[in-house]
Amino acid sequence: MNKLLILIAALLCYVAFALAHESAADIPPRVEVSPGHRLRMRIEGSGSPAVVLEIGLGGTLEEWAMVQSGVAKFARVAAYDRNGSNYTSQSSLTARQVARDLHEALAKAHIAPPYVLVGQSFGGIYNRVFAEMYPGDIAGMVLLDAPQEKFIDWMEIHHPKEGLASFRTEHWPEAAGMRATLDELKAGGPLPDVPIIVVTAAGPSRDPLRTEILPVWTAMHEDWVKILPLGRHVITYRSGHGIQVEQPDLVIELINEVVQQSHRR
Repeated sequence: MNKLLILIAALLCYVAFALAHESAADIPPRVEVSPGHRLRMRIEGSGSPAVVLEIGLGGTLEEWAMVQSGVAKFARVAAYDRNGSNYTSQSSLTARQVARDLHEALAKAHIAPPYVLVGQSFGGIYNRVFAEMYPGDIAGMVLLDAPQEKFIDWMEIHHPKEGLASFRTEHWPEAAGMRATLDELKAGGPLPDVPIIVVTAAGPSRDPLRTEILPVWTAMHEDWVKILPLGRHVITYRSGHGIQVEQPDLVIELINEVVQQSHRR
């Protein structure tokens, strides 16, 4: 009986050790971009162009889990967490700093350009500023339900309480920097001449405000795509704002489309 108990105890210890080892191995490493300034980054797959995943305000790289595993089958793909996207000691974080941090982190992680940038929500604005700052590094973009600056201006006029004013900025540097980020976007140069897919989430909603603003949101996506030489507009009626979670297969398909276009170019 004692031998059986010892065997069971040993087996449980082994299982606990194996689970702990697996969990530790799954923790994304941190890439130092400057002394004391590190970003979590998970890298999978191989191939060029590399795909870089940028989540929306306050999100974490774990939101890309299903998309990243699929993209890793045909490309090298990195998901990361922005410094200051949530509670930190710094007062404000804007798109140009986000772009500089990411550019440095990619270099330190030995992920060479060109890049296909994939941005969800406000992450799409960060993508655009990155592309304006480093146009020679960009092979393509996939923007998932990202706001247009004209739409944000429209909200400030028609629904000011639900616009930028609805974001708490205390102890949230990323939100505190939103207005400055929009100024940086508007002052930036043109995007590189690369394939850009803009996805509009038009799934059903019980929110009356979303129902009201969706036609405006969609039209502004469509109008912006028209000025892009290699732009394409995709509307999905099966997903809400979190397309990367609700329809990962669609996102993987569109990323692959841009990667293949890059190969042909």
